[in-house]
Amino acid sequence: MSNSIWWLRAMYRWGRCQRHITAARRSVCLLMAAIVIASTAVAQTPAGTQIRAAAEATYETPNGIAHRVVSDTLILVVAQVAGVDLEAPQTKTGNPGSTILFEHTLTNVGNGTDSVLVAAISRRGWATQVFFVSRESGGFQQPEPLSAGRAVLAMGDTIGVLIAVTIPTWESISGPADTVSVLATSLFDPSVSDGLDNFIAITDPGIVVTLEKQVDRATATIGDILTYTIEYRATGPNSASDFTIRDAIPSGTSYVPGTLFLNGEPVTDAAGDDVGAFETGSAQVVFQIGAIRGGDSGVVSFQVRIES
Repeated sequence: MSNSIWWLRAMYRWGRCQRHITAARRSVCLLMAAIVIASTAVAQTPAGTQIRAAAEATYETPNGIAHRVVSDTLILVVAQVAGVDLEAPQTKTGNPGSTILFEHTLTNVGNGTDSVLVAAISRRGWATQVFFVSRESGGFQQPEPLSAGRAVLAMGDTIGVLIAVTIPTWESISGPADTVSVLATSLFDPSVSDGLDNFIAITDPGIVVTLEKQVDRATATIGDILTYTIEYRATGPNSASDFTIRDAIPSGTSYVPGTLFLNGEPVTDAAGDDVGAFETGSAQVVFQIGAIRGGDSGVVSFQVRIES
């Protein structure tokens, strides 16, 4: 099939995919177009093919009669050879709590049907999932998790592979943050594989807040009062909004009413009066400080009593 026909089929499938607007489905659409364009006629001989060869000779005897002789036919059966091709490594940027999608194509470049095991590992231990997009007639297919990470591919078949990586919400670092290694291995011949490394960078928020908590004594007994202090510090060129500090009252203690302080000034226990509050239902103190800028810092404190 000519390259122009492959291209038209790819564009047709891309147009159909435009109706689907989620990030995962857009990735699927791109993969489907890449799969159609990348597919080429298989040049190698399929496994199990019988190669037959026989020699012949012709000659003419003195009496003018032509003769033809044929040798025995030799039959050779082509053995299966595994081959896996995984393309291509990518670098993406995301926010904490978001899910990054890496789009790859997986091709069986061997000469027979093979099951290919696909695995993805985050070096930082972030949650990963492997999905696939088939090249069935009808175009778009909702991505689904691979069964045990395996895809069955006929000789020359190509499928799309989506690697979904969830960035934990607690990550606050910026710049290069994680490497996600993807490995595709032939199950016909496990010594044959192809792999790549994807890279994730955390979006630089422009401001980072750190907390340091302390208590005023190392040992205590029943009835003693403990004073907890929490120091916050913001660094970076940007500002942040809705900055709120929450701290649960430790088990075995009870909150001492009227002991909420912000930068040495008392704040009330009732929500809505000022930045401070003690939530009885959740047994936690809350400081709703609001907007902060890089360079801001402060200290909040409260007291608890050790119960009998």
